Amino acid sequence: MPVRFTTPSLGGQGELQMTDLAAHGWRIALGYRHLHADQLFVGTQLVLTNQPLIINLHSIDVTASYAVTDRFSVSLTVPFVAGMQSRLYADSARHAVTAFGLGDVSLVGSTWLLDPHNRSGNIALGLGVKAATGTHKSTDAYFLKGGTSIQYPVDQSIQPGDGGWGVILQLQAYRRAFRNGIAYITGSYLINPRRLNDVAKDPGGTVYWSVPDVYSGRLGLAYAVWPNQGLSVSVGGRIDGQPVRDLIGGGDAGFRRPGYSIALDPSVSLTIGPSQFTVSAPIRLGANRQPSVLDQQTGKRGGGDFASSLVFVSYARRF
Repeated sequence: MPVRFTTPSLGGQGELQMTDLAAHGWRIALGYRHLHADQLFVGTQLVLTNQPLIINLHSIDVTASYAVTDRFSVSLTVPFVAGMQSRLYADSARHAVTAFGLGDVSLVGSTWLLDPHNRSGNIALGLGVKAATGTHKSTDAYFLKGGTSIQYPVDQSIQPGDGGWGVILQLQAYRRAFRNGIAYITGSYLINPRRLNDVAKDPGGTVYWSVPDVYSGRLGLAYAVWPNQGLSVSVGGRIDGQPVRDLIGGGDAGFRRPGYSIALDPSVSLTIGPSQFTVSAPIRLGANRQPSVLDQQTGKRGGGDFASSLVFVSYARRF
């Protein structure tokens, strides 16, 4: 289940406002994301059940960006994550476990390929690193048969970190389509070279959690509804997922939930002077829980939850 995002999603024209950051300028952004998942997918099929796995994730990202030149900037993102997972355990009862803390900090450098003063269109490429600052061993009660419990690391889906260092690749581009209208595309791919972390999926088990790659992409059109008042809207599509096989290391026999979700991606943005407020609420159109390497080896078809509710809210200010 794709639950981690390698960059905060500002929605609307948020990703394109880097063109307004002059040399030696700063931007501080605060992003909030809420994800709720309680629907099981096997492949592309939604499987109805009265005993769903329930996941609630809240995350806050603080991003500081500095423009070294008009073309090149660096951004440091510090995430904080709070997650809850509720499911049936071996004692045949439903229990909820939680995890919270600092997530995986990232540092990304990005450069515009064309003159940023040319407002007709531009392309930016980014390269960065994700540090393993978030714990992947946050523990809570793990319930066994007979009603007893032990302390054990919670499910990877709500852990603040994934246990590996990573490389971040980014792309963003825009093109003026018509008066007050901009077509945009953004993409991000997190390469996690580490194959497995050191936590077994279940106590005493021999199958360990994978440290999967993660990707995200957006494509759409932003329109300035009320240019003088800084009001704009956008609509497009987005895809979020994690692959069956990573770019480095390929497939592994660890436990992962590969797949992707596709969503309609509407947002509203309000710019007042150096400040920008954005709200985005993607609407899921479809999902595909793909079989992992472990699924293929065991002949089992694993399932996974995908976000049925996803909300982004952000505030950014230039200095």
